[in-house]
This record gives sequence, C-alpha cells and structure tokens, in this order.
Amino acid sequence: MSDILLYTLFFIIGLIAGGFYFTHLWKSVSAYKSDKTKIIFSSFIRFPVPLIAVFVAGFLAGIGGILSVIFGFTVFQFVYLIKKGSQLKKEIEEYAKSLESQENNNDGK
Repeated sequence: MSDILLYTLFFIIGLIAGGFYFTHLWKSVSAYKSDKTKIIFSSFIRFPVPLIAVFVAGFLAGIGGILSVIFGFTVFQFVYLIKKGSQLKKEIEEYAKSLESQENNNDGK
C-alpha cells in the first residue's frame, strides 16, 4: 500500500515537473520567436527540474519511482501539447477568416 502512495506521489511530482518545464518553454518560444539557440538554451536551463525529480524518485523508490515520474511528465506533455495545438488551430482559423473577409472587401471595391 505504501508503494502505491509513493508511486502516486512521484506521478504527481512528474506532472508538476512537466508543468514547470513546458509552460516555461512555451513562454520562451513566445518571447524569442524564431531564435532557436535561445529556445534550446532555455530548455537546457529547465532540464534539471525533471532530471532531479527522476533521480530523487530512483533513490527513494527505485525503477518504479522513475517510471512514475516519467509517466507523469509524459501525461502532462500530451495534455499540454493537445491543449496548445487546439489553441493554435483556433488562432489559424480566425486568421484565415480575417484574411478571407479582407479579400472579399478588396474584391468589392
């Protein structure tokens, strides 16, 4: 029973590490736009957070703890990327509609 609680705790820690990593990485992408070197550098700065979580989980719970952290990190990654993907899809659709309405307005002149 205590193993399940420990693995659940490390899953939650993996979710938190994923949340920290991906939200700040997205902020870096938004801030630096197309400067790939700065984006890659910022991802390396944040990389120790999930790495430390994995090491702590491995030390305290072995391979099961490591897998729990990785699973939590991956679950957050999927949820976050699906959310951002749908947000970007909406923005592109709105942009396409605005371009279409501008084109229709220019044709009518």
